[in-house]
Amino acid sequence: MKLNLGCGDRYVESWHNVDRADMPHRKDEAVDLRTSALPWTGVSYAYAGHVLEHLFVEDVVVMLQALRKCMASDGELMVVGPDVLKAQGLAVAGTLDVTMESLENGGHRWPGDEHRWHCTAGGITRMLEVTGWKS
Repeated sequence: MKLNLGCGDRYVESWHNVDRADMPHRKDEAVDLRTSALPWTGVSYAYAGHVLEHLFVEDVVVMLQALRKCMASDGELMVVGPDVLKAQGLAVAGTLDVTMESLENGGHRWPGDEHRWHCTAGGITRMLEVTGWKS
C-alpha cells in the first residue's frame, strides 16, 4: 500500500489518499492522523507532504510512532514541509516572494490549513529521530 497522508487538494491516482473527514477535498479514506492506532498494515510507502506542520507537535509525535507500526519492514516514509528559515532569510534580504508568505502561518484556504509550529528541516529531523525513524 502507498499512503498519501493528509492529501488535502493533492489527490494522487494509484495511492491511498487520506485526510480528516471534515476536509473539503477528494480522499479515499477519512482518518484522524492524530490517533495512536492507525488502521493500516504493510505500508510500503507513506508520503506526508505539507501535513506535519498542520498538526500540533505532540500529535506529530503520536502519528509518527503509530505510522511506524503500520509500515512493512522495508517501508519508506517521505516527509516534505515548508522551510520557514528560508522564508525568514528572504524576508530579511528583502527578496521574499509573496507566494512564500504562507510558509510561516499556513494558507488558511480551508479549516485546518493553518500551521501549528514553525516547520524547519531540523525540526522534522528531530521528530523523526525521537519517534524511531532511521534515515
